[in-house]
Amino acid sequence: MYKVVISDLDGTLLNNQHHVSTHTRKVLKQLVAEGTKFIVATGRHHIDVKAIRTALGLDIYLVTSNGAVVTDKQDEMIFNRTLPADIAQELSEMPLPDPEIAVNIYTPDAWFTNKEMPEYLEYHKDTGFCYTKTDLVVLDKSSINKFFFIAEHEPLLELENTLLERYAGQLSIAFSQPDCLEVMALGVNKGAAITSILEQHDIPLSSAIAFGDGMNDYEMLSVVGHGVVMGNAHDRLKMALPDLPRAGINDEDGVAEYLQQLLLAE
Repeated sequence: MYKVVISDLDGTLLNNQHHVSTHTRKVLKQLVAEGTKFIVATGRHHIDVKAIRTALGLDIYLVTSNGAVVTDKQDEMIFNRTLPADIAQELSEMPLPDPEIAVNIYTPDAWFTNKEMPEYLEYHKDTGFCYTKTDLVVLDKSSINKFFFIAEHEPLLELENTLLERYAGQLSIAFSQPDCLEVMALGVNKGAAITSILEQHDIPLSSAIAFGDGMNDYEMLSVVGHGVVMGNAHDRLKMALPDLPRAGINDEDGVAEYLQQLLLAE
C-alpha cells in the first residue's frame, strides 16, 4: 500500500529521552525487511543523525537541517543547499528582541553558537555531537545550511515576525519546537527534499506516509499521500493541518503503533 515511510525525529520517532525505543526499532526493522523504504527527515545535523541511524541498524537516507542536506545510504552528500552569504551575514549581525536568544549555525561539518547551552546538549548526549561557541559575526558565511534561534517562545514569535517582514520571499522560516525557530534558504524544507528523493527513485508521493510534530514538518506532511500529525504536535501544526489523521504521542511509540495498525495488521 505504502512503499515509503518518512519520520521526523524529536517529538516524533524519538521518545522524551531522545531515544528510539526497542519497540519502535523492532517495527521499523520489520517494515524494512518486508520491502518498505524508511527515510529520516529532521532539523538535526547529518553528523548527529548518523549515530541515530547506526542505533536503528538500518541503511537509510537522511534528510537533515530541515531539508538543506540529504545524504544517501552510503553517507554520500547528494543534496546541499546553503543560505546566501550576504543574508547569512545580516542574520548574524541583526539586533534581537531578547538578549537571551541563542543564535546557532549549521555548516556541512559543524555546529556553531554564540552562547553556552549545556541543557540543550541533552538532545545530543547519545550521539556526542557538540557545538563550538564562537563569534558568529566573523564566521565564514559561504556554506551555512541554516540558522536556528533558541529561546522562550514569545521572543521567538517577535523574531519570526521581524524575519518574515524583512525577508519575505527570500528565506524559509519555521518553528521546529516552540523554543526553536529555524531559518533556511528559500525553498528549503523537508517536503521539497522528500519530493526530490522519491522522484529520483520513480516513487510517487502518493505511496509515501510521513509523521511529524512541528511546523517544519508542514510541507512534508502536506505533500505525501498519507501525512500523520503526532498527538503531541504543536497546536499551530494541528490547526494548519486539521484534516490529517493523528498518531499517538511520541513517548508512547506513536509512530510504531500507527504503522503496526496500518501496515502490519495482517
